[in-house]
Amino acid sequence: MKCSMLLACAAVLCAACSHNPSTDNLPINQYQVIGSHNSYKRAIEPALMDSMIARDPRATGLQYAHIPLSDQLCLGLRNLEIDVYGDSEGGRYAHQKGLDLVPAVQPYDPDSLMPEPGFKVFHMIDVDFRSSCPTLKIALQQLRQWSDAHPHHSPVYITLEAKGKADQLKDEDGLTSMEPLTTGTFDLLDSALLAGLGEDKLITPDMVRGDFQP
Repeated sequence: MKCSMLLACAAVLCAACSHNPSTDNLPINQYQVIGSHNSYKRAIEPALMDSMIARDPRATGLQYAHIPLSDQLCLGLRNLEIDVYGDSEGGRYAHQKGLDLVPAVQPYDPDSLMPEPGFKVFHMIDVDFRSSCPTLKIALQQLRQWSDAHPHHSPVYITLEAKGKADQLKDEDGLTSMEPLTTGTFDLLDSALLAGLGEDKLITPDMVRGDFQP
């Protein structure tokens, strides 16, 4: 059975068909999986974390990190969550302002990825920006490579959250503003997913619906 991945507007399913005979014909809505939230997330700078907690103790909820996506998949996780920020011109997130408050423990963008146009992957602008896959392109490459190396894996569901709602665009406290979401944003997102994963890895909503008419 060929490998496949599903794309839905705010939720992406990246799946290869299982080689287990007991699940080969299992309807996709009957799978139960274990996953992670903000699956790409790396730890916030300790000094920046301390500064955030001093301002608001609730910031302790951001004090966590994950191992790389492929390592999570190897452990058996089958639901990953990825946040994406539009950056059509490039450079919008090249300077995370939290690093103006504390010295960086390690370089923020050693490979100079942020100036390039394309979707970026991190949790919160200016404060929680460390990511194991700084761009969507890198995230999709990691998923594709893992899937190719494990051709009989069970479905992997990807929850894709596009950031940029109107109520999130305010430039509060001098923070960097998000690029607003438009229909063009989602057209670019569709193209990025197809280019990054390949048609053979995608299950689209139309494929799931088939000939059914509501």
